[in-house]
Amino acid sequence: MTVIERVVYLKGLIEGMELDTDKKEGKLWTAMLAVMEELAENVTDLQQQNAELSEVLDDLYEELHAIEDDFWEAEEDFDSDDSVYQVICPTCDEVIFMNDELLEKGSTICPACGEELEFDLSGLEEEGGEDTEDEAVKL
Repeated sequence: MTVIERVVYLKGLIEGMELDTDKKEGKLWTAMLAVMEELAENVTDLQQQNAELSEVLDDLYEELHAIEDDFWEAEEDFDSDDSVYQVICPTCDEVIFMNDELLEKGSTICPACGEELEFDLSGLEEEGGEDTEDEAVKL
C-alpha cells in the first residue's frame, strides 16, 4: 500500500466517524488529514524523482564504463617500445598524448577544440644518443 493509499484510507475512517468539523476535535482531525495528504504527495514526488535520478546515474555509469574501456583499448594500441610524448594544444591548452607513429604523421586534430596541430620534426635530432631540449616532453 502506498503512502497516498494509506492517507486515503485514514480519510475514509475519519469521515466515517462523522466528526463535527465545527468542534475542536473535528478541526484537529481535518487539519492533520490535510497535512498528511500534502506529505504523502511530497513523498510520492520525491520517490519519482529518486527513480528518475537513479536511471540517469545508471546511464552515466554505463557511459563512463564505455569511455574507460575505450581509453584502456587506446592505451593498448600504443606499442610498449614506443615513446609517449605530451603535446599541448596552443589554442585550448588540452594535453594530448602521442606515440612516435602519431607524431611522425606530422599533424593531428585536437580532440578538445578541433584545431589541426602540425608538427615539424625536421629540426629534431639526437645528439650523442640523448634527446634535444626542443623535443616534446617524453614520458
